[in-house]
Amino acid sequence: MSRPSSEILLVPRGEAGHFLPAALGWMGAPITVTADPGAARHALCLPVLDFVRLGFPEANGRLDLLTAGDVENLRTGRAALLLDLSNEGPGLHAPTFEALHRNLDGLGIPRGRVVLVSQNRLLRLDYERLYGEGLRFWTFEFFPLQVALWLDAEAGPRLFPEHPLDRIGYAPFARTTGPARFLCQNAALRWHRVLLYRWFQLNGLDRDGLISFHGIGTDNPKAGGINVFHRPPEIEAAFGPMLADIETWIPRQAQRIDADQGTDMVLTLDTQAYGECDLTVISETDFFEPGVERITEKSLKAAAIGLPFVTVGAPRAVARLSELGFHTFEGLIDHAYDPIADPIERLPQVFRAIARAWADCKADRPAWHRRAREQAEANVAHARSGLLRQLDRVMVAPLVARLARFAETGAIVP
Repeated sequence: MSRPSSEILLVPRGEAGHFLPAALGWMGAPITVTADPGAARHALCLPVLDFVRLGFPEANGRLDLLTAGDVENLRTGRAALLLDLSNEGPGLHAPTFEALHRNLDGLGIPRGRVVLVSQNRLLRLDYERLYGEGLRFWTFEFFPLQVALWLDAEAGPRLFPEHPLDRIGYAPFARTTGPARFLCQNAALRWHRVLLYRWFQLNGLDRDGLISFHGIGTDNPKAGGINVFHRPPEIEAAFGPMLADIETWIPRQAQRIDADQGTDMVLTLDTQAYGECDLTVISETDFFEPGVERITEKSLKAAAIGLPFVTVGAPRAVARLSELGFHTFEGLIDHAYDPIADPIERLPQVFRAIARAWADCKADRPAWHRRAREQAEANVAHARSGLLRQLDRVMVAPLVARLARFAETGAIVP
């Protein structure tokens, strides 16, 4: 990465959640983190942590973390404000943006001096359709980068987990005896995961899979994400029969793959579970959320382990993995669902892709392994030595270039 002609100064505000400065430091970006930028142009980094906080009346939607000098520098163009949401990828929520606009206007901060850095690639387009010119939007994916560092054979872990990935004894399709199995990991309760779990049950696939589903019990700290007994109208209209009598089949106790340690899809990668399976169904964070295009660490880890996969996620999730250099098992998996924007239309196509892939795998498991092995081994190798460089090229370097442009000229480009 070439060094800019002007020093890139990042000035953190707030005490926690400085994802972006940490990640740029891990990648060796030519930045200086300082509390005192002097008279030079600088970027104020304000961690958002949770998108809805921008709309809270408390602390002026996080803007009270700025000093009077910060506000003056933003007014005069000496500073840019980076709202660091690189840990999340929310869709457009008009009340939150309208509250943010009011808070910025109240302080006299021009909207064009403010950049929202998030994982969602569609947020800028939706914002501009609703509000026209205003805030700037940059994309940066903190957790995928953190996982790429962890997977890389040379870089090693940053922040968490504390130990390098243990690959000893793992290879895709190493288990050649016994019945075929697929893997599907679920944690936080979301509607697409409830529907996926029920679809497995109704089609008898729950007997074939290694499935975690934490349900609505007190042992699932994320069980309160949705109320499974009060379905949104669009989900009721499209999938009501699948969800009938939910009180009789929704688990009250977490169904874990590893009963002793649980399965944490951020901090760990259970190579033993993957090693016992022939196909993985990636249960992503987003599905029904409108205006979201991203993948999370869940997809990266599943692709990196080498098994063929079907993704239950946002539109273009599979395409994004391809853009990052992974093979997507064309010829084995029908990913026709991937570009479909409407989740009501996309989910039945996802189910169809799972059913077809699983039928092929069960019918002739050795042939499935033979057909998948070359792409599987290439994906494992890419995670070890190519993924981090690709993220540096397509995500880190462009953001650093934008920061350098601001440092040199004062311009904040989209």
